[in-house]
Amino acid sequence: MQSEPETVCNVAISFDRCKITSVTCSCGNKDIFYCAHVVALSLYRIRKPDWVKLHLPISETLFQMNRDQLQKFVQYLITVHHTEVLPTAQKLADEILSQNSEINQVHGAPDPTAGASIDDENCWHLDEEQVQEQVKLFLSQGGYHGSGKQLNLLFAKVREMLKMRDSNGARMLTLITEQFMADPRLLLWRQQGTAMTDKYRQLWDELGALWMCIVLNPHCKLEQKASWLKQLKKWNNVDVCPWEDGNHGNELPNLTNALPQGANANQ
Repeated sequence: MQSEPETVCNVAISFDRCKITSVTCSCGNKDIFYCAHVVALSLYRIRKPDWVKLHLPISETLFQMNRDQLQKFVQYLITVHHTEVLPTAQKLADEILSQNSEINQVHGAPDPTAGASIDDENCWHLDEEQVQEQVKLFLSQGGYHGSGKQLNLLFAKVREMLKMRDSNGARMLTLITEQFMADPRLLLWRQQGTAMTDKYRQLWDELGALWMCIVLNPHCKLEQKASWLKQLKKWNNVDVCPWEDGNHGNELPNLTNALPQGANANQ
């Protein structure tokens, strides 16, 4: 807006095999999805790739420097950011000068600019902490103030991810499910012997339908399905996990007696 003062944001984006794997922005806006500044920088990089200067990994650049150049580099770096990095720099210096320190037991040093190994997993950035916080907030509102609508929007986002074969779909649904399982109302309803509300039951039904889409996905590997099965069984063994029909087990029909008996009965 013209009435608002112009602000400058510092944005950093990490890539790995054509995927955005991590983002940071100084704007401080917390949300599940990217802020406008990250989107703007991404579009800038796509539309004007020649305007973004490429550098070798910093470890390669340091390897080309002699001792005097390395000392000058470190001292200038500390001078520019002394209030931020000086305590860390002093701590690292003490550890490097100590022969018995843990840092001297490891060969080499990390390089965040070198990228991941070709065998390492890579997936799109997802702020897992924000997903958990927002779902927890919506659940705490008990379906009021549009929280149910917001949860359905998150479910719709998971469906969109699954449609695009984005691996974050299963990750995001796992985070959502964990918050549903941690809802304190489940324990309260179990202790009181009362069923959950219809609106809450609809959310759980949608949760189950999405998991069905994931485990029946023909494009997923067997190892993934095995890990999901293990996680689903773990949730199912939790005492407060709701039954599919909304009961707590004391009102379920005896299905064993309802099965056909005799040698000719189809199994």
